[in-house]
Amino acid sequence: MPKTILRNLQIGFGISLLILLASSTASYISIRKQNHNSAMVDHSRRVMSRVNKILQDLQNAETGQRGFLLTGMDKFLDPYKTGLQSLPQSLSRAHDLTSDNPEQQHIIDTLSTLVQSRLAKLENLVNIKKRGGMVSVSQLEEGKTYMDSCRLLISKIIDREELLLNKRSEELSRSSGYTSIFVLLAAAVSLLITLFFYFRLRADFFQREQLQNDLKRKDEEIKRRLSITQRIAREIAAGHYDMQIQDGEQDDLGSLTGSLNEMARSLKTSFEELNNNNWHQAGLTQLGNLLMGNKQQEELTAVTLGHLTKYGNCVNGAIYLMEQDELVLRGSYGLEDLERKRFAPGEGMVGQVFKDKKEKLFENLEDTHYVISFAAGKVLVNNLFILPVFDGNDCIGVMELGSLQPFSSIQLAFFRDAVQKVGTTLAAAQARLVVQNLLEETQAQTEELQAQHTELESLNSSLEMHTHKLQASEEELRVQQEELVQSNRELEERSKLLEDKNVEIAERNQEIQKKAAELEQSTRYKSEFLANMSHELRTPLNSILLLSRLMSENSDGNLNEEQMESAAVIQSSGKSLLTLIDEILDLSKIESGKMDLDVQPVFFADILNGLTAMFAPIAADKQLGLEMNVAEGLPLQLETDKQRLDQILRNLLSNAIKFTASGKVTLHIDREQSQRNRIVFEVRDTGIGIPKDKQHLIFEAFQQADGSTRRKFGGTGLGLSISRELARLLGGEILLDSEENKGSIFRLILPAQISDATPAAFGTVQLSPIELDLPAGASTAVVQTSQTVNLPAEKILEIPIPADIPDDRDSIVEGDRFILIVEDDIEFAKILLKYTRQQNYKGIVVVRGDIAAEMVARYMPLAVLLDIQLPLKDGWQVMAEIKENPKTRHIPVHIMSSLQVKRESLLQGAIDFINKPMALEQMGDMFRKIEDALTRHPKKVLIVEENPKHAAALSLFLGSFDIASEIKSNVDDSIVALSSDTADCVILDMGVPDRVGYETLEAVKRNQGLENLPIIVFTGKNLSQVEEMKLKRYADSIIVKTANSYQRILDEVGLFLHLVEENNGPSTKSPGRLGFLRDVLQGKKVLVADDDIRNIFSLTKALEKYQMTVVPATDGKDALKQLEDNPDVAVILMDMMMPEMDGYETIASIRQDQRYENMPIIAVTAKSMMGDREKCIAAGASDYISKPVDIDQLLSLLRVWMYG
Repeated sequence: MPKTILRNLQIGFGISLLILLASSTASYISIRKQNHNSAMVDHSRRVMSRVNKILQDLQNAETGQRGFLLTGMDKFLDPYKTGLQSLPQSLSRAHDLTSDNPEQQHIIDTLSTLVQSRLAKLENLVNIKKRGGMVSVSQLEEGKTYMDSCRLLISKIIDREELLLNKRSEELSRSSGYTSIFVLLAAAVSLLITLFFYFRLRADFFQREQLQNDLKRKDEEIKRRLSITQRIAREIAAGHYDMQIQDGEQDDLGSLTGSLNEMARSLKTSFEELNNNNWHQAGLTQLGNLLMGNKQQEELTAVTLGHLTKYGNCVNGAIYLMEQDELVLRGSYGLEDLERKRFAPGEGMVGQVFKDKKEKLFENLEDTHYVISFAAGKVLVNNLFILPVFDGNDCIGVMELGSLQPFSSIQLAFFRDAVQKVGTTLAAAQARLVVQNLLEETQAQTEELQAQHTELESLNSSLEMHTHKLQASEEELRVQQEELVQSNRELEERSKLLEDKNVEIAERNQEIQKKAAELEQSTRYKSEFLANMSHELRTPLNSILLLSRLMSENSDGNLNEEQMESAAVIQSSGKSLLTLIDEILDLSKIESGKMDLDVQPVFFADILNGLTAMFAPIAADKQLGLEMNVAEGLPLQLETDKQRLDQILRNLLSNAIKFTASGKVTLHIDREQSQRNRIVFEVRDTGIGIPKDKQHLIFEAFQQADGSTRRKFGGTGLGLSISRELARLLGGEILLDSEENKGSIFRLILPAQISDATPAAFGTVQLSPIELDLPAGASTAVVQTSQTVNLPAEKILEIPIPADIPDDRDSIVEGDRFILIVEDDIEFAKILLKYTRQQNYKGIVVVRGDIAAEMVARYMPLAVLLDIQLPLKDGWQVMAEIKENPKTRHIPVHIMSSLQVKRESLLQGAIDFINKPMALEQMGDMFRKIEDALTRHPKKVLIVEENPKHAAALSLFLGSFDIASEIKSNVDDSIVALSSDTADCVILDMGVPDRVGYETLEAVKRNQGLENLPIIVFTGKNLSQVEEMKLKRYADSIIVKTANSYQRILDEVGLFLHLVEENNGPSTKSPGRLGFLRDVLQGKKVLVADDDIRNIFSLTKALEKYQMTVVPATDGKDALKQLEDNPDVAVILMDMMMPEMDGYETIASIRQDQRYENMPIIAVTAKSMMGDREKCIAAGASDYISKPVDIDQLLSLLRVWMYG
């Protein structure tokens, strides 16, 4: 490198280095000063921000306090509480930031004192509001004075900081300006020196480098052109004649590339013509090979189209041939389902080509009708070639080909030549078809002639056979005539024997009819005997039960504990005897076929719940295991009579537990293996077992395996006999498998649907399952089931207890509206609590069942939201505790559960039920129903009763508790009243349930809008389980008329109307208001007509407790005499079975006297047969009661009939 260049470089770099050092030093000093000024500016801004934060916190606290003072709602205190927490930190931080400014610190100290005073004032006002006090204007103005002082001090601090900020900003700007000017000057000088030396050096190198680059570029260009020429030459030699060289240079290499391009074009043209001719000839050759042979017309058209479309690169095609002056489609390839398959000559483009005998080419079509379908969609066919098909000079058809690409001239020429071959071949095929048809027709005619010839020969043979048969028949007739004569003689003898048999059959029929009459008479005698024995047993039993109850109650206080206990034992024994009588009557009804069935869907879960609740305590007391389970895959229910099924299973389980000293008793429900439509209830025990020779006896009435006088186990021996007959009645059977000292297995096998086993048509009714819960005593029993049943006590205890949820219980003050939520699902409970607050209620959340009722009683919420499946105690038990407590029973309860138990919830007294999961709209409806239950006033009850005395008495009683009522005497009037006016509850007095009563219930429930109306049935009969189940389909509560029945009606009405029991409400029920019912009986005279002096004695004892005067009569005549002697008798108790003049005749005689036309007469009968009540009422009785007399029910009837 020359020395001048080196010298220039050394001088330039030296000067640049000096300037760089000077500018760097100055920049460092300036930047340090600038950073300091910037930090001071940022410091002032932080002080201002922190002071503004103090003001903001004060304003937030004051805003929260004002919102709370205006609304009284705790959620407005959130900004107040946030301000209280943030202010001390903000004041401390502001004090630290002003440590370099004593004046500012002094002001902040003063501000801190004012803030503390202001916060004290705010807290004082909040506490006053929480205590329910009023805030005065002077207190608010005093707070405003403090706030204004705080704002003034904060403004003063901000003003001072703004002055400092302006001063420091100016210093920062000034130092920044000096630094920028110096840096720019240094940079400009450095740039000028650098540019000067750069251009000096660049000029020296540029000239030398340019010369070198020109030489290199020329050499590379020549190499590139030679390489391209060599590559093109190799491609042409390999047969790629499309290759061309683009070289515009006018030199020797340019001339060489031009020659190569011309040679490639000549070769390409020659080889293309050769390939096209080869493709054309090969296609025709292949087509000729395909058309060879004696193929049918359809096969030829298919082969032709297949080859032409594939070889000619088409997508579809069709061939139309002329047949009977029409072009008919005879072959297609790749076409859609064509609408037109026939064309007349000249019709359409196909017909036009045939008529003109000229081909048609259509290109670039865009009609959506010309498409071809693929799995992924459709594609337009853009080009069509239609050409006529010739056989010589005759046009015999038309061919159509479609393509996605335009047809080339090579393709069109190939198609024209190919169609000539196709035409000739198709014409030959048509000729062969004509010849074939003629040949077949000739053969058919030949075969027909041959068949006619064969038929003639057959007729000749048949005629010959008939001739021979006629000759044989003549001989047979002669022989048969001889046999007929002999048969007539035998028939005469048989007729005589048959007459003797008929006489014998007639005599036996008379004997059978006589036996049937005797059997019928015996059955009638048996029924009459049972009825009379029932009367004779119930009559003394009536006295036993009445007197023993009076003694056990010891109202006079003259008996000691031992005597009262003895009286209770007498009463218990009497009830057991009554149960035995009922069992004997049940057995009689079954044997006489008078037992009615109530067929309905029965859920296995209900069966297990009821049986577990009944037998778990008994098994636990004997320290036995009790297992109940349902097989997997079993349906949820079967169709049968639930009461009868329960009766059978109770008998089987009771026997199993009674005869088992240790081990366990198991009930297993499964399908029968041989008949899948039958259900098996298997009761297995580990007891004493039954010997083989005794097993046939245990199903007989009054028989036991151990019938000796020293038997260990008691019982009547009727249980299994009744169970077997009931099983047969239900279309099933009971099987026994037992070994002595190894236990027993009783299998009850029933059809899944009772109609599968019995031809009789039983009415079925859809009933919602009523789930029963286990008592606490059942916790020791083992209950296993694979299907959904109520959880036993030990399962409930296994449910984990969730943590408590923060709620509003600590912030509730007088006047707050709040709801208690009982829900163990934490997340769902939080959602309910949040929604409760949004509805302007406060909420208390309880996550366990054992304390729920206690919390309701403690806090007395406006309403309760209750889940069913809870830990420790389920929702049913909680609901029962709430409704049993007079203090809480009026509180509306809304049940929420994933179980389908809506009807059960309403029966328990809930105002509504919603299935989980719940939508937001359902939650809104739920709160609207709660609000409606709380605000609906006044409450009104509709009484439906035909008997005006009953209705008036009930209305008078409810009116004494400020419950409005309306009386209607028939169904139509009651429905009109319910539709036109609002009633909150219906009391239906049915007397004794009958068809009319059920129709009344059905009519009410069938009307739209009345489906969920609470209905209380008030009946005068002790209902059987069948009758009770029927009524529960419609009624929400059933009350039997007793001494306390009016109080029960009041309780039920209060339950359904959610009455708040205040001091002047229904809670004041004891002596005063119920006392006036006692006054109704006091001093009244009652005539008791009974032929049994023991009944008169016991009834006299019972009625004299209520200060009634009893006039006794021992028969009907005596009763009429006593009535004449005592015209002031207020009511008559008439026994219906008495000597000389029975009750029916006596009542009729009394009613004939106009003085006693309206005299209340209560019929008393010991017969428990169907139709007794109707006979008593028809005879003139006002009401009816059966023996043994229930004194409570009798008192209720007396009060009703003596109100007027």
